Formats: sequence, C-alpha cells, structure tokens
Amino acid sequence: MRAPGQSTIRRPLSLTTAALALATGVMVAPAATAQDADVQSPPEVPGEIDRQVLAESVSAYDVPKSISVFDVDSSIEELGGADPDEEDVIVLEADILFVPMKWDLPGSASDRIAALVDQVPEGATVDVHGHTDSLPMPEGSEVDNDGLSEHRAQAVADVLAAERPDLTLAVEGFGDSQPAVAEDPDDPSSLAANRRVEISFG
Repeated sequence: MRAPGQSTIRRPLSLTTAALALATGVMVAPAATAQDADVQSPPEVPGEIDRQVLAESVSAYDVPKSISVFDVDSSIEELGGADPDEEDVIVLEADILFVPMKWDLPGSASDRIAALVDQVPEGATVDVHGHTDSLPMPEGSEVDNDGLSEHRAQAVADVLAAERPDLTLAVEGFGDSQPAVAEDPDDPSSLAANRRVEISFG
C-alpha cells in the first residue's frame, strides 16, 4: 500500500523530465545493456596482411649507396672554357691572399701559388694580371685602384719568378676596368669576385 502523497511526488518529476527533453530537443535513448555490447562485432580489418604485404611495406637501407664520395679533383672548376685552343686561366682571390688595401703576400702563399702553376708548360709565357672592384681606395692611400692591382700582380709574379724561372712573365694591373662580374652594391660577393689576380697561359 502506498503512502499518501507518494504518487504526487513522482508525477511532477515525470512531467518535468518530459518537458525538459522537448525543450532541448534531446532524445533520451535507453542505456545499452550488457547483452547489446556482446552482440556488437569488432571492426573489419581492411585487407588481409600476409607475408607479401609485409615484404612490400619494408624499405631496404643500402649503406654503400647512401654515401656520397667527395672528389676534390672533380670539384675544381676549370676556367677559360673547354676549347683547347683557348688559354688556361688560374684565378687567385685577392681577399684570401692579401690584407685589405695591401699587396704584401703572406709567406704561406708562395707554396700554394707554386703548386697552381706546376702544370704550366716549361718556358711558357704567362700573363699575371691584377684587378680590383670599383670602390675607390680610401683618401690618403698610397695608390689608387690601378696601382693596387699592379702591385698585387707583381707580388704574385715575384713568387712565380722564384719558383719557375723558366717562365716568361708579363705583369699588368687593370684596376677596375675589367670586372669579372657585374657589380651589385647590395651583393658584396659581386665586389669580391672582381678583386683578383689572374694567371693565364696559352
């Protein structure tokens, strides 16, 4: 037998629950039972995995083929063109050889320069030409760009004369009159490329 008032408590709760479901638009589904969970099947595997599938998915790492060998000789660019009738040109970067605005060679440069002309034919006539960029020498300098290029060419020629007395040397400085590349004030490397001493032989 129910106590008085028990039904009056449950009825308002049921009405409130129904009203809330309608207001929110939410359908309340019954909770899944343990039996429903047992009925659900696991997701299907997308394709059978066999030995062939596994073999095709493996990449073999070949150590010898993955190593690049650095060949010093092949990394040197031959200047002067491929035509054997053209002269060979050896370009010395002035920024490496000389202190800025100076023309005295460091002692360590002699062996390097001598090695560069090791293959020049005996008795050949060799031109040693100095070049600068277009930037003017600072005010109060001993020489201008023409003088700087000539002094640097002569410094290289002195090394050649000592190491290869069999060569006939023609030394000349051109200042900035024969740039190797077009200069771009925003690209310092274009200026550096024009600061050079060229050794050429036919």
